[in-house]
Amino acid sequence: MSFLTDAERGIVPARVVRLGRDRAAEILDLDELVWSANPPPEYRRLAAESLDFGRTIGVEAPAREAGGGPVLAAIASSSPFDLPVPGGRAPAAGLSWVGVRPDYRRRGFLRALIAQHFADCRAAGEPLSLLFASEMSIYGRFGYGLAATGVKLRLAHGARLRPLPAARPPVELRFETASWQAHGGTVESIDRQVAHGPAARPGTAMHRLAGARRLELMGDPPPSPRLEPWRILIASRAGRPTGYALVRRDGKWDEAALPVGTATVRQFQALDPASGHALWQELVNLDLVTTVVTPWLAPDDPLAAWLEDWRGARPTLVDREYVRLVDLPAALAARRYGAPIDLRLAVCDRLLADNNGVWRLRADPDGAEVAKTAELAADAVAVADAVADAVADVTLDIRDLGSLYLGGVGAAGLADAGLVVEGRPGAVAELARAFGSVRAPGTPSLF
Repeated sequence: MSFLTDAERGIVPARVVRLGRDRAAEILDLDELVWSANPPPEYRRLAAESLDFGRTIGVEAPAREAGGGPVLAAIASSSPFDLPVPGGRAPAAGLSWVGVRPDYRRRGFLRALIAQHFADCRAAGEPLSLLFASEMSIYGRFGYGLAATGVKLRLAHGARLRPLPAARPPVELRFETASWQAHGGTVESIDRQVAHGPAARPGTAMHRLAGARRLELMGDPPPSPRLEPWRILIASRAGRPTGYALVRRDGKWDEAALPVGTATVRQFQALDPASGHALWQELVNLDLVTTVVTPWLAPDDPLAAWLEDWRGARPTLVDREYVRLVDLPAALAARRYGAPIDLRLAVCDRLLADNNGVWRLRADPDGAEVAKTAELAADAVAVADAVADAVADVTLDIRDLGSLYLGGVGAAGLADAGLVVEGRPGAVAELARAFGSVRAPGTPSLF
């Protein structure tokens, strides 16, 4: 796709292109330039293996110097996910590897990549797009809404956990140096059970490419020779692996020769409460460690309920997954609803005209029907007028519908903020009850 950008220094011709494996070195060079990185060769090899080259795109622009060839000025890639959503599953695309060369910014390249990504999602039958935002202010203008948050805790050595009844069969633990060859199968098996089990959190996204999984497990090199490699703590019951934690300690000592080390837990999964409790009990009692830093956890993670003093863990809240409805009716029909709902939703989508309009959503815990009842101009005034004219019960932007989608953000809170507008008394409460989720959404790792 060729296009012209209205840049600050005049019109710039550019085109969106598909990027194959033969351009892996260019992609990695641009990614490292964008993110100020200088990884070792092994990390670059794993990074290249983690790319799905059938889903990787870029923007080529003219070189600045006369006579030079086209420059790869921006990139983006995505991964396909069979995503758990409340009450069901939906095909989704996890957008990542997004970057624009510092000297080619402000030229519309990101907008062109996003437009191509949306077109690719529709062609692949993926009604949802997900991402993690490097900066919170970037993706709202493209219709992505914050749908999941995460909590990080700093646990003191010996932090007290509420006891659980003795497990039968008991939990056994082993502590080893992590490697893909020795532990990749165990990690993949546990992750698969977490992502596809009946208790899967909405939004749980697991990579299907082996390169990406190896990168998650082994790809982060020690920043200094003093730091140990990643270790893995594995929980088993009756000989069956039931959980794991990927952890690394920094081995620091203060001037009085007392240990002040920090153990950083990068990944944590458990298939049952007993295994999760045993893993954390071991982690908070590691020798020569004064602080254990958790990975990003869902707000309702069991660890918060086990800790006798989670205030002392100094919880930090951060934004995690953002959701964009690319095909609104398909996305709404893919999930289930916690209470019956029959609402007309006036939705404003400035980028995808097919989504813009008034949609009647009729659903109960067994299924959903979604049908467009009115066309609207793609602006917020037109959508607000639909509510004022009693054509719709609720008005909201596609961005806020994305926030509601996984059930982790409440409609009442968005209404209190003036972002969801009620046209019929009780409509916001009906929306809130129907879109709620039994479990808070979240995914254990970046994609």
